[in-house]
Amino acid sequence: MEVFQPLLVVSAIAVALVHLLRHLMVRPTSSRHPPGPWKLPVIGSMHHLVNVLPHRALRDLAGVHGPLMMLQLGETPLVVASSREMARQVLKTHDANFATRPKLLSGEIVLYRWADILFSLSGEYWRKLRQLCAAEVLSPKRVLTFRHIREQEMASHVERIRAAGPSTAVDLSETFYNLAISIVSRASFGNKQRNAGGFLTAMKAGVALSSGFKLPDLFPTWRPVLAAVTGMRRTLEDIHRTVDSTLEEVIEERTRARDEKLQATIRSSLSGRSPTDTAAAADDDDENLVDLLIGLQERASSSSGSSSFHLNRNSIKAIIFDMFTAGTGTLASSLDWGMSELMRNQRVMGKLQREVREAFRGQAAVSEADIQAADLPYLKLVIKETLRLHPPVPLLVPRESIDECEIEGYTIPARSRVIVNAWAVGRDPKYWEDADEFKPERFDGDVAADFMGGSYEYIPFGAGRRMCPGISYGLPVLEMAIVQLLYHFDWSLQEGVDEVDMTEAPGLGVRRKSPLMLCATPVVSRETSRVPS
Repeated sequence: MEVFQPLLVVSAIAVALVHLLRHLMVRPTSSRHPPGPWKLPVIGSMHHLVNVLPHRALRDLAGVHGPLMMLQLGETPLVVASSREMARQVLKTHDANFATRPKLLSGEIVLYRWADILFSLSGEYWRKLRQLCAAEVLSPKRVLTFRHIREQEMASHVERIRAAGPSTAVDLSETFYNLAISIVSRASFGNKQRNAGGFLTAMKAGVALSSGFKLPDLFPTWRPVLAAVTGMRRTLEDIHRTVDSTLEEVIEERTRARDEKLQATIRSSLSGRSPTDTAAAADDDDENLVDLLIGLQERASSSSGSSSFHLNRNSIKAIIFDMFTAGTGTLASSLDWGMSELMRNQRVMGKLQREVREAFRGQAAVSEADIQAADLPYLKLVIKETLRLHPPVPLLVPRESIDECEIEGYTIPARSRVIVNAWAVGRDPKYWEDADEFKPERFDGDVAADFMGGSYEYIPFGAGRRMCPGISYGLPVLEMAIVQLLYHFDWSLQEGVDEVDMTEAPGLGVRRKSPLMLCATPVVSRETSRVPS
């Protein structure tokens, strides 16, 4: 894997002499920093993370140096927490001090100077934005309005799988990604998808450059030079232009549609007739987040109160970009790993399939309301166990220390980058029996281990002020997709394949290296709407 670009060594040498002289001139302090692996001049500990899976490499290093360790990545100190106790220190005890984000170059260029939810810096803007998302954008009420989108898209993908036939292997990895994209696109933009190919390609490239492990982010003193030498600034500017033009087009169209609809309503009211305006009728598509954010912006602009949070256009675009990046790859990956684990563990697959088919026996289709009303305890356990072994973001999004602080007698310098290895915590044998085994029953009766970050050995969505705000958005999709796939089909490996390949792909996200190819045999007939006993 390439956490760092091949240009790492060449670029590092370019600044080595000056940086080494500065390093030699700095007198050592008496502060006791957390232990860490051996370092090289200039690059520090960077060589420990080359061509490895970072969540696994950091877990292995923690096994040697302890659950709180410090690496030196170029000019940037990186503190890594790898245990329940250290996660609690970062996410709860010192949460306020670690509530900001590092100023990554990608956030500056692509995200309108860190105007989004995920990478916005700690302060009044971020607090207002977080409140807005909790109350409006990602509230349970808002998520519920997208139920019909989830149901329609899932039904469409079920029919595509059915059409493939039992002898043709289905690429479920691609299916899950397309499902996530379709749902997020309709929820964000409405029915119409704009420049889908170019936008999604740019989005993926932007995410890949947001790891914080790129040279310009590790040598802030030399950022302008390294951003130019590596080509990272030019690449990010190209990504920004593609993303911005797509989002501008959508916002402009939605603004015009809102104005036309308002004018049609006024004309109809004055004439005493029902609106028949063509433009108004054409606007009968999905309620979407762009419309919501435009409306919030208009309301705030018309408010004279100084306490109102005034969204600007760049904020709207940054929020929508977050919805795509956080709501597609991570969701698809969770479904991918969940189905992979079920295929590897046929006992669990059979038990869950029996629960699902018993709950909805005889139904031609299963709605989201059906799932929420049904008694499906084992489904909840399977999803919990999937996210324990395969958290959506194995290394929680980096935080940064605002001030110097102390953890367990160790000094954490101000402006240190801080990462919690959620993957390592979720597989720590100190807390989990048979930690690497897929055993959903371990959560049976464990009410403390929920998704809200209250149990620090189980933090698939993080915890504290910077906890993932989109839990209520993603969980309904996970539940619905698993229920639909197990209710409608029996699953098998394609001919000639004896086991599921669980190899992880290179990169900071935990994705499958090879696509999940499975054969689906329908068990619910569209004609008879029956499930065989």
